[in-house]
Amino acid sequence: MNAEQLPTPDPESSRQRTVLCVEDEADLRSDIVEELVSAGYRVVEAGNGREALLELEAERPDLILCDITMPELGGYELMAKLREDRPDLAEVPFVFLTALADRAEVLNGKNAGADDYLVKPVDFDDLLATIKSRLHLVDRIRRSLLADLQREQQRLIEQAVRNGETALGALAAALDRLSIGIFLLEESGEVSMTNEAARHLIGKGDGLSLSATGLIARTAKSSQPLKSALATVLRDVGSSHTLAIERHEGHPLVLQISSLGFPSSNARHAVALVVDPDKQAEISAEVLASLFGCTSAEARLAAALVAGRRLEEIAEEFGVKQTTITYHLQNLFQKTHTHRQADLVALLIRATIPLSLNA
Repeated sequence: MNAEQLPTPDPESSRQRTVLCVEDEADLRSDIVEELVSAGYRVVEAGNGREALLELEAERPDLILCDITMPELGGYELMAKLREDRPDLAEVPFVFLTALADRAEVLNGKNAGADDYLVKPVDFDDLLATIKSRLHLVDRIRRSLLADLQREQQRLIEQAVRNGETALGALAAALDRLSIGIFLLEESGEVSMTNEAARHLIGKGDGLSLSATGLIARTAKSSQPLKSALATVLRDVGSSHTLAIERHEGHPLVLQISSLGFPSSNARHAVALVVDPDKQAEISAEVLASLFGCTSAEARLAAALVAGRRLEEIAEEFGVKQTTITYHLQNLFQKTHTHRQADLVALLIRATIPLSLNA
């Protein structure tokens, strides 16, 4: 389990970025939208700050381009309101676009919290270069954050193993709060430690069980894939596998197996993290929005998936059509660079474990 294996946002990703353009001059806004669309961006329009707030209830843009002087709610007021009421948008670049060109106004805008400041009449080359630069910066920060989280999780697990029973107990308790089972495996495959969530899974006698040789799957369909994944992880340092473990009752378990390496030992270890989709877990939607740049609706969907809810159940709970849930799920796949629901859930779990440990 290493930082290189964690899917992270790529600045050159083909995912289409969304820009919220807030401008009260309709003709200018139309010209800006045309340029942005030609450059490959998806654009959401608003004629003033009030309209922008309404759009932001359903959209989470990658960047906000905003005029300062507008009727009803101006740019400064809009930015202040978002900084106070929408922490999930904290990392979204806010770029002012205004005719107020003197140095004092530019400094006022930046001191108020704007990420950049563009002056009218619009130089579209400068506009596009600024947007591209700001989005690349967000990508680099987000990629670094996710890599740090992955390294921190690895450090926590390895430190817990080194420090013995007390530290392992703290780690196990943190994972219990997320309804995540943990199995620590020796090089022989023998399981040397489990937490309460893992023991509960084993006690149900469906999906997984323990034998003298280690962790085994109870169904023929999952038995060989699990054996192969365990063999690979215990052989190859830095390797990791995600697989579904079929059960006779309920949804398949989501199993993430990763190798553990210790500088002071040549012995190989592995850790298996297991999620029971039928047992509810709670992960903050705000945390997910911050980590992966998703909308509040996407973050709620992600949290519900980790909690083990089916798509049709989520649609009913949210009061929307299942096609809407599917649309948000596809956006989550794009933003996390995953392609399957099991991989998405495993990524969300890996990224949020350090935060749970610090709770």
